[in-house]
Amino acid sequence: MKKVQQKHEAHMLIYAVGSKGQLVNVDDVRTGNECGCFCPACKEPLMAKNQGLKRIHHFAHQSGTECDFAYESMLHLLAKEKVRNAFLDNEEFLMGFEYKSYCPKSKQCVYVRYDECRTIQQKLFNLKKYYDSCEQEICYDNIRRRSDLKIYSSTHPEREPIYIEFCVTHASDEAKLHSGNKIIEILIEDEDDISNLIKNGFIEKMSFNMYSEQEPSKINFYGFKMEDYNNHAINSNIEFVRYVLYQSGKTRCYQDGGNCKEARKSSPHSLFEMRFHTPVSFEIYDYAKYVGFQKYGILNCCVCRNYVDSYNGLGKICRLYKHLQIPQYETLDTSRAKSCRCFMLDKEDMEQKLKNGAPAPYDIL
Repeated sequence: MKKVQQKHEAHMLIYAVGSKGQLVNVDDVRTGNECGCFCPACKEPLMAKNQGLKRIHHFAHQSGTECDFAYESMLHLLAKEKVRNAFLDNEEFLMGFEYKSYCPKSKQCVYVRYDECRTIQQKLFNLKKYYDSCEQEICYDNIRRRSDLKIYSSTHPEREPIYIEFCVTHASDEAKLHSGNKIIEILIEDEDDISNLIKNGFIEKMSFNMYSEQEPSKINFYGFKMEDYNNHAINSNIEFVRYVLYQSGKTRCYQDGGNCKEARKSSPHSLFEMRFHTPVSFEIYDYAKYVGFQKYGILNCCVCRNYVDSYNGLGKICRLYKHLQIPQYETLDTSRAKSCRCFMLDKEDMEQKLKNGAPAPYDIL
């Protein structure tokens, strides 16, 4: 209750409904109970008060009981009248919103992206080039609701109209906003917001950085075309893990990076490559080595059951190294697996790894 009282002290009721239903300013009527004005919310009679230099002229209820929603109702009526008049009286009335153009592959892209693959610009339109009429409290075309304002073309009735909703005390319901109509919802908190509309038009506040916190725009658009997926020029640098299989059977798995539009092999001599779109290589090699083996069948020590973790954690070793009389630790020599009499494919591990699926999105080069 205190919050409401404080608000009325800061925002005086300077407009009211006149005897003929019109919106009138306190300076244009007689002072006192003879002003012939009524509260825009509760419809009770008002008095026009002249408070001199310390307080602005304003209306007050003759009953002495202030109405909680008088100021909000005044703003709502004032917005409808002032904005309508500004639209009709000027040769230019601007509308502007944030337009986003995405990469055509944005929805199915498998890359790890550190930012949206899009460009953002503000598109501006002079509504007076397309519309010449503006009316209050006109019904929507396809739903049983009334709009605060309807902007339309009297010379081109087939042109889709624009409906304006002023949000002062209550926001529009979702069914209305997503009804398929072109709707502009505008938050009105004080008279300055109305003045800004008259001066600037319906201009959405731009969000320059998607990661920074900022106040949301007071002007929001629904039912307008505000994005496309035709931005073929946009590209992005990405990080990924690359797995490479050579004809010799040797393999490599390492972190790499590059432009998303330049999908190419790391070497013309590679037989098979996979790019996993993640900067983390955990479990990627175990999956890729079996995919490579299934595709080309090249014997490799890394898919052998005898190729295991060493007991001291220093890496992989062949547990039959003594029997085969080979060094305990050596750079992986896959040519040895092609002729090794003890090679045994680890089918159980292969089936499990392939069943679990890739640990990250990937493409094959």
